[in-house]
Amino acid sequence: MSIRIDRVYTRSGDDGRTGLVGGKRIAKDDLRIASYGEVDELNSVIGVVRSALAEPPYAGTEAAARIDGVLGFVQQELFDLGSELATPPESEYEGMIRIGDEAIARMEAWI
Repeated sequence: MSIRIDRVYTRSGDDGRTGLVGGKRIAKDDLRIASYGEVDELNSVIGVVRSALAEPPYAGTEAAARIDGVLGFVQQELFDLGSELATPPESEYEGMIRIGDEAIARMEAWI
């Protein structure tokens, strides 16, 4: 079974702005939008690397498993960072996941 997407639109037109968490609209060329676009692209590249680690000659090796574990953690942190970037200060909420000192220290140790 394949999924077919006939059209993709929001019915609101394109006034050069996009929505953030909470409904605030900002320019599509805003640094915030560019930032989480870059985070998404990095996450995508990491996904490609993780897929390659599951193929020969890397598949099943201890090194591939270790690297995949690190990259899985980094991907999750990037998802959380993207969410944080998409949430303006006035829309922050209790329990919101944030990238903190602990995650940064862990990544610096891996480096």
